[in-house]
Amino acid sequence: MIALSTQHLRKDKTCLNCGQEVQVRFCSYCGQENVQTKESFRHLVSHFFQDITHYDSKFLTSLKFLFFYPGLLTKEYINGKRMAYINPIRLYVFTSFVFFLILGMTGNRDNPYEREVQAKQQKEFEAMLMQADSLQDALRQGRVAPADTASTRNRIQVLRVMGTDTIRNAAHLYDSIQQSMPPQMREDWWERKIQTRTLEMRDKYGTNMGKAFADKVLYSFPKLMFLLLPFFALLLKWFFRRKSWVYADHAIFSIHFHTFIFMFGILGMLLNTLLHSETLFGWMMIPVFLYFVFAVRNAYQVSTGTALLRSLGILAAYALGTIMVGFISIFLIFAFS
Repeated sequence: MIALSTQHLRKDKTCLNCGQEVQVRFCSYCGQENVQTKESFRHLVSHFFQDITHYDSKFLTSLKFLFFYPGLLTKEYINGKRMAYINPIRLYVFTSFVFFLILGMTGNRDNPYEREVQAKQQKEFEAMLMQADSLQDALRQGRVAPADTASTRNRIQVLRVMGTDTIRNAAHLYDSIQQSMPPQMREDWWERKIQTRTLEMRDKYGTNMGKAFADKVLYSFPKLMFLLLPFFALLLKWFFRRKSWVYADHAIFSIHFHTFIFMFGILGMLLNTLLHSETLFGWMMIPVFLYFVFAVRNAYQVSTGTALLRSLGILAAYALGTIMVGFISIFLIFAFS
């Protein structure tokens, strides 16, 4: 960074920030400028614009290398050329923040946590009650095998609970019914847990529970992505074991690649506000994959064929890991949120 300050240097060569001796204008230990502490308002404004301009310059340079020179930003950073670029984690945090901010602004404006009962779901509830009545008639007419009588009665009670939306305590009623039955007539433990949790969410959100659950998953997505970054770096290390990179170097590549995905996603969301295309994000996966192949080729210095094959392997393993972590995350949200 070139100093444009016009403040006078202090005669005392002791740094006010760290106490070390200052040989020139800037301290060689902490980087603070050894100038007079009394500065005018003009100096304050001047420093403000210098810092903004310097940050914008680093940001634009980082974006240029990230978008138009796949893998080169990682290579430059690992080789020690860092002052001209933004720290990878800072860039990732800023980009992901903007991504999810725009996602929230361009998404569904309805309140996902407002309890409601739509006509379509109301018909589904009525169908459950009709099914319960039908099973009850079958019991009266003796059309149910004796061995299935207990399970049929259990099913009738469950259907009546699930088909009732007016009482808002269906989960409690369902649990009471299960507890009142002999152990051999109760549903399995995991079935009771799923039914109880489903009814609890329906009691709370009505037929809007699907939107509420989707919003909870979306809210946890940034945390999920941050957890997947180290996993992606680990895959890179596994696939490039002969490369003389430490794990942190692979992590930098992982951060840069995910930052590109977020930035590309921001462009996609802004473009989708004009096109309103349901297939846009599907087509965007093609340039993302090609970008990854070229980024691998340039950063790891391998042939295009090798980069293509290893990219396929890395992304396949990453997709499998993402699905597994996603299912675990959904289960935790369903079970405890």
